[in-house]
Amino acid sequence: YRALIYDVENTGLDASILKHFNTEKECEIIKQHFKVFKYKVDLPTRSQMVRHRVSWQELSRRYVSGKRKELEFYVDEKMKKVVHCLEGEQIFNTEDCIDFCIDLYNTALENGVKPESARRILPQGLYTEIWGAYQPKQLDNFFKLRLDKSAQKEIRLVAEAMDKLIKEN
Repeated sequence: YRALIYDVENTGLDASILKHFNTEKECEIIKQHFKVFKYKVDLPTRSQMVRHRVSWQELSRRYVSGKRKELEFYVDEKMKKVVHCLEGEQIFNTEDCIDFCIDLYNTALENGVKPESARRILPQGLYTEIWGAYQPKQLDNFFKLRLDKSAQKEIRLVAEAMDKLIKEN
């Protein structure tokens, strides 16, 4: 489906082909049997999330470059304070490193490197968008593991937000 959207946007493929996906009836079935969440998380948090056996979809940086959708990064408070001195007295911090990697990524794209290759230079703090569709037992298991006080802070915050959303609806 993502590839079809890419083709519609970039090659002039007739958009009417998209009407064959997710009819109203199919959407109702999904609502009855699944809880679907859209996340904006950094790559390491995404890696923890996809360990759970649910239905996942992810924004593809192969088809969606940083020029189409802005590159954003998660940097925790401790990493914001990290500095490094190179030869001489030039000091770099985490944000400088991210900016350098973005510049190198854009230069690679401008020089004909395909996005699927150029993205390898981007730091792990890069945000991605993923969608997860959970059946009730899968959701219970996710909460059991990720709401635990021993879970990593970032994924615990995601689980807390999910739990709050469910309780509000």
